[in-house]
Amino acid sequence: MRIALVSLHTSPLALPGSGDAGGMNTFLLGVADALVAGGHEVELLTRATEARFGTADERRTPGGAVVRFLEAGPRASVPKSELATLAPAFGDALRALPRFDVVHSNYWLSGLAARPVAEEWGAPHVLSLHTVAALKNARLAPGDTPEPASRLEGERMLARASDLTVTHTAAESEAVLELLGAEPTRVVTVPPGVDEELFRPGAKAPGRPVLLVLARIQPLKGIDLAIEALARIPSAMRPRLVIAGGVSPGHDGYAAQLRRRTGELGVDDDVSFLPAQARDAAADLLREASLVLVPSFSETFGLVALEAAASGTPVIASRTTGLLDAVADGESGVLLDGRDPEGWAATIAGLLDDPDRLAALSASAGGFAARHSWRRSAALLESQYSGAVTARAARAGLGGSPVFFHAHPDDESISTGGAIAAIVRSGARATVLTGTRGERGEVVPGPFEALEGTAQLAPHREAELRSALSELARAGHGDIAHAYLGGSRRVYSDSGMRWGDDGFAVAAADASPDSLSLAPLQEVVDDAMRAITELGVQPSSIVSYDARGGYGHPDHVRMHDAAVATAARLGVPFFAVIEPRTAGVDPDAEAPVALELELGALAAVKARAMGAHASQLTLDASTEPPHFVLSGGQRHPLGVVERFRREETDTIVQF
Repeated sequence: MRIALVSLHTSPLALPGSGDAGGMNTFLLGVADALVAGGHEVELLTRATEARFGTADERRTPGGAVVRFLEAGPRASVPKSELATLAPAFGDALRALPRFDVVHSNYWLSGLAARPVAEEWGAPHVLSLHTVAALKNARLAPGDTPEPASRLEGERMLARASDLTVTHTAAESEAVLELLGAEPTRVVTVPPGVDEELFRPGAKAPGRPVLLVLARIQPLKGIDLAIEALARIPSAMRPRLVIAGGVSPGHDGYAAQLRRRTGELGVDDDVSFLPAQARDAAADLLREASLVLVPSFSETFGLVALEAAASGTPVIASRTTGLLDAVADGESGVLLDGRDPEGWAATIAGLLDDPDRLAALSASAGGFAARHSWRRSAALLESQYSGAVTARAARAGLGGSPVFFHAHPDDESISTGGAIAAIVRSGARATVLTGTRGERGEVVPGPFEALEGTAQLAPHREAELRSALSELARAGHGDIAHAYLGGSRRVYSDSGMRWGDDGFAVAAADASPDSLSLAPLQEVVDDAMRAITELGVQPSSIVSYDARGGYGHPDHVRMHDAAVATAARLGVPFFAVIEPRTAGVDPDAEAPVALELELGALAAVKARAMGAHASQLTLDASTEPPHFVLSGGQRHPLGVVERFRREETDTIVQF
């Protein structure tokens, strides 16, 4: 995929801890390089701010991602409060680039600029806010300025309009859902990773223990609490406190207040202020510290806590928002309720006075960090990107109201579950028309074996189909309509089958007169048309098996013929499933592919729908991709890519 990671307000290459650069910058570089390693073409797009003549408009990250600087406003630093006015110009510069498959905006200002362009391209727009303004305002630090109404409204609009909102923690997801009103199926959590080659355990600093605060200097970070707590530790056992970070724009007064307070408390000699650190220097500080303090009022994630864990340094942090995910209480550190300096001082002193507990936390912190990697974060993003691209592609290819013709329960999930889920994810309606109840099908070994050949199998498989469609409907905010061929007027029987010498199914010798395969095609088409009319559906396309019915089941063939004839009668396109189980056998398998859907995250939805058909198949999730086993023991990979070819209906004799 060709992926744009948009960061209008801060360069991904900016030093974390300086200006407006922080965890978001680290996140962008981490996932960009991991996505490039996965074979994707990634560009990080930011506003050009360097005024020097001849400044390169393109650079590369260590992993090979392009960092492109776009012209939008003056080549100079602009107050963040004024950057929204530059969003249209940034959007124009983005529009001039070759189309991207996915546009992922980071921070609301990026979304203002990039979402309209993504919409013009027909590409999914993915949003990561990194800081939810409404949540930040609810936990405002004393002296901090509330975020303006324009940002609150902008974030609400973007969360509702984007194809996907990627959050980093459960707290952020909750805020996006409850405070911004995002559609639940469009919100996913992708935890950040950590560079374990850079952040690794090492020797602690000699002499007095060191407490480290690695953060931008701004009220939100609560650095004053660290100073107050330090002063309450008796001088005989008091550690050193190192505060490393640049002053955020507009917070010079807070920085001066911190220095003044160290003097008032008499801890000048115990506190060191350092500027923003390069990544390798920050890693050294984290390794050498005895404890890392994160006393923030609010954090989207608190990436420094994860980097500390990878460095083998326990963390003491506020029990708030993203830190609930960034710190494993009792494993990578300690989470504290409240902001009482005495309580913080007691916890700090208690840990420093208990070397066994400190060593145990240091060891377990490494295990916690090992569960987070940029490769894993990128894989989760790639899966979500693919699902979003597929939803757009399915709607563009099949239209906003496709009708899927299937012969038996489970076919809709096995052959087209991804396409149905993609249509629902896109916000459209998928209609499923099922020919029979599959009552002559075999039952897989297990708890439902006794149903085989009984009158109870048909209603059981009806219930399984309802469950499967319910799983597919959870894919998005669209919906699924369903009907059985014939409705309440006529029940088409399962024709049964037997395996032919060529490995394909042929009709059973004892098919009943009311079976689907023996019904006159005209009657089947009339019943299909009646079902579509009664459901109030205006089909944009018809989808079904190929002319051989996939693996040859006579009911599949009959539904294919009816689907083609129905498409011709309605004047809409017909798409045939390219059945992967018959690849290399079906002479039409090499026909041009009209639509290819790489399911990504939607593969999990398809798997759950298939799993609902427990009397017909067994899922094996121990492999990648998962496999499913049919009643006869046939083992097949779950189709994580679904392909369709378009058949011309005017060349087919219908009756």
